Parts: sequence; C-alpha cells; structure tokens
Amino acid sequence: MTHEHEPDPLLLSLTRLPVADSSAARDARIKERCHAALDRRRAARAAVTRPRPLMARFADAALTAVLCGYATVALLEAFRLIH
Repeated sequence: MTHEHEPDPLLLSLTRLPVADSSAARDARIKERCHAALDRRRAARAAVTRPRPLMARFADAALTAVLCGYATVALLEAFRLIH
C-alpha cells in the first residue's frame, strides 16, 4: 500500500484485468484434461510396477535381517563399553 498521491501503476493494471468467470463448459474441459492426465499417469505406473521375483524379496528380507542384527550387536557393544 502506498501513501503517495500518485496512483500505483501495478494496482491500476490489476484493476484493468478481466473478471474470471466460471463456465460449465470450461470446468468440464478442465476436469476432462485432469482425468486424462491422471489416467495416463496411472497407466504408466501400472506398466512399470510389476511384482518382484521371490528370490529378490527373499534377498531383501535376508539383508534387512543381517543389518538389523549388526545394528543390535553394535548397540549392545556400545552400551557394554559405556558401563
């Protein structure tokens, strides 16, 4: 907000903008485009996502178990050294 006597050119240009009226046809076009984009994204994600092989899932579970065991032993050793 300005306290000068001259009007702000930015505010004047904003008052000259057209009023944004909503129309049913425009809303329908936007909704259709959004749904089409969501459908394309869903289809692309479905094409990329496929179930992992059983051995890969088993290897992930085994690696997670080993890392959790290592972290547990490391924490127990740190606790033992502190006390």
